[in-house]
Amino acid sequence: MGTRQPFGLYNIRTALLAFVLAPFLLVMVITAGFSLQQLEQAAEEGMEEEIELIARSIRRPLSYALENGHMETLRRTVTSAGDIGRVYGVYVYDENGERITAQGPSQVQVPDFKAADLASRGSEQSAFEEIDGEAIFSYFMPLSDSGGQINGLLQVTRRGSDFVQQIRAFRTQAIAVLSGSALLVLLLVWVGYQRAIGRHIQGMGSGMALVASGDRGHRLTTQGPTELRYLAQGINRMLDSIVASEREISTRREREYQLKNQLYQAEKLAAIGRFAAGVAHELGTPLSVADGKAQRALRKLPEEQAPPLQDIRQQLQRMERIIRQLMDFARPVTPERREIRLHEMIQSSLQQVEGERQKEGVTLETRPPDQRCPPINADRLRLEQALINLLRNGIQATPGGRVRLSWHCTADQAHLIVEDDGPGIDESIRSQLLEPFVTTKPVGVGTGLGLAVVNAVITEHGGRIDIGTSELGGARFDLDLPLNRSEPGARE
Repeated sequence: MGTRQPFGLYNIRTALLAFVLAPFLLVMVITAGFSLQQLEQAAEEGMEEEIELIARSIRRPLSYALENGHMETLRRTVTSAGDIGRVYGVYVYDENGERITAQGPSQVQVPDFKAADLASRGSEQSAFEEIDGEAIFSYFMPLSDSGGQINGLLQVTRRGSDFVQQIRAFRTQAIAVLSGSALLVLLLVWVGYQRAIGRHIQGMGSGMALVASGDRGHRLTTQGPTELRYLAQGINRMLDSIVASEREISTRREREYQLKNQLYQAEKLAAIGRFAAGVAHELGTPLSVADGKAQRALRKLPEEQAPPLQDIRQQLQRMERIIRQLMDFARPVTPERREIRLHEMIQSSLQQVEGERQKEGVTLETRPPDQRCPPINADRLRLEQALINLLRNGIQATPGGRVRLSWHCTADQAHLIVEDDGPGIDESIRSQLLEPFVTTKPVGVGTGLGLAVVNAVITEHGGRIDIGTSELGGARFDLDLPLNRSEPGARE
């Protein structure tokens, strides 16, 4: 059981009574009094409107009967109106103020001269009068013939006690509701304090003691009034922030470890690149000499002895191509930018892969735009090299298949798309495909540097390359290049 906390005279309960309940009851009494006054006035006006509506409902038949001398109709109409429970009396006078017919006490009717005066005014009027100690409400309405001439007066009366009784009933109900509400609010505040507030404060104290003892996973229960829930949620958010900060520190440490590993791998790649560039430089000249001698020997040998030397030349050329790729990847290149026509560069690239396309039996489709692209500020040789690498990749990936090259321009970019109907690229390797020495080709076919060179060229020109799946079923490479680019490295 929790220890009962010692509360002095000034506690939350007395504060609620003094600063919340008392002003509330005062405002409620003032508001109820004003509302009761408005209700009484509305009730009085409503009862007057009832008499007015009754008078209006019988005005036309009375006027018609009076004009045509139908006294029996006149009496029946007055009798019917007098039988309504809310009506105390109904009286009809002619234009001279003489009573024609009546339904109700005779002492309520007005004198002849007054009736004649009211009829001559031609307007509806109402008045409260005290007759024999009883308040009577009378409503007067002129009667007129078909020509609009006033020919009589209608008086409909109601007891004033009806007004008093209904207003008294309103007042009694309002006071009863107000008193009951005040007692109920007082009871709830006085008796329900411990259940509504006190027990939640004690629970929060116990929870904070558990957290202070080292239980970081404990959270305060968010129950009770809004203020206490807000306080408990704030403490819980503070505890969550502490735990999240610890996790973030752990995540940053892990990220730092990964970055160190990536930096180590990058340094290894840089070292390999420098080493490969040196080896390629040293091997380039001997390979060229060997290829030249093999070519001269081919001219002197008979045709039937030529295949071995042709195989030697083919492998030497392959080694030279690998060396060129190593040199292109390893050495820093500053693009020599100038204005070039995109379609001319594309036609030159297509011509350079034509022999390989015919050898592999590949259908190479082109989709030029409806309008030629504007000039692009770029290094033509480097862009041709990148496009040729992509076209060769597509040709090698789909022997006897299809390769498609399409391009178009927007307001600020040139877009080139190379796609094929080959086997495509596995999702597991797609994110690494632009890294050096990563390839999907069999051993002896690819070096893993072609796409790395493409990525380097596109990056040099401030563009980007995206790898996806073609609608033909194979791989798709999207190249985005900025138009009229004049400053290298302006775009990451």
